[in-house]
Amino acid sequence: MNERKKCILRAVTDDYIDTAEPVGSRTIARRYKLGISSATIRNEMADLEESGYLYQPHTSAGRVPSDKGYRYYVDVLLDPEEATEEDNKLIQQILGQQKEAMEKLVRRATKVLAELTDYISVAVIPEHRNATFRHLQLVSLDPNNILAVVVVDPGIVENKVIFTTKPFLPAELERISSHLNNKLRGLKVEELSGTILAEIRDSSPITKDLLECLLEIIDESLADTDEEKLICDGVLHLLEQPEFHDIDRTKLLLGMIEKRNNLVNLLSGLTYSSGVKVSIGEENLRPELKELSLVTATYYLGGQTMGTIGVIGPTRMSYGRAIGLVEEIAHALTDVLKSY
Repeated sequence: MNERKKCILRAVTDDYIDTAEPVGSRTIARRYKLGISSATIRNEMADLEESGYLYQPHTSAGRVPSDKGYRYYVDVLLDPEEATEEDNKLIQQILGQQKEAMEKLVRRATKVLAELTDYISVAVIPEHRNATFRHLQLVSLDPNNILAVVVVDPGIVENKVIFTTKPFLPAELERISSHLNNKLRGLKVEELSGTILAEIRDSSPITKDLLECLLEIIDESLADTDEEKLICDGVLHLLEQPEFHDIDRTKLLLGMIEKRNNLVNLLSGLTYSSGVKVSIGEENLRPELKELSLVTATYYLGGQTMGTIGVIGPTRMSYGRAIGLVEEIAHALTDVLKSY
């Protein structure tokens, strides 16, 4: 494709993304100052249509990018758009809070991604099997409430508040934590045999009620989960897009989100892709996504792939901003998980 056609395709795509209105040659000539006449632009647009990069939705309308046109735009014409300083401040503010369960962290990341892009944001939290106990920390919130923080590999944090009638001093909670950490560190759920639990009960400086409660929390944290979990936010953002004034199209998308399994399988298949992946329109395998685009990236824990996060929007998506924000959120998630 020659440079003039590239300039015109970029201008048509940018304009259609901004306005959601088919673009004519006069609009391009007036708004983009390409230094060529509207007649020349019209001829070039006709060539781009013949080559499959543009199409005319109605005979009397201007032209819009096809999936092929969007693909060329993303791969060749798009200028990278990094997250702004304001975006980064918000991301760090929301994700840089105290350590908490991975699911809550990913939910916050998904929420901020939806807010910043105005698209549907989605994320997959992986199943975890063969988790091993790493650490227990007990923190006194007040005389009758203790916060139990359980960390298991791979990087899963569970928090639970325990009510107790007996006040505990910080030094006592430290002794209890150390006792259980020494007994349980490195064990898997199937290794918590009756013998080990009996030994802990016999030798423990912990009251019976508190001990049983802590062992139950630890057991739940180590339990295998066989299903990957889908987190979704920002559905209303997408419904505000003009493409979704069509009720049938809206029902199709909402049905897929409600069923979830299909979307989980789709995102799970992208988990091992490196960098940011962009799937446009007909490139998506699911029929519900044939008129949508999906921008995803993988987040990691200790170099190990953990899950996928991204956005779903119309093919008329602001690709530069979506790609920049998805990449930044995935990096921020990975950075936060380094401390787990």
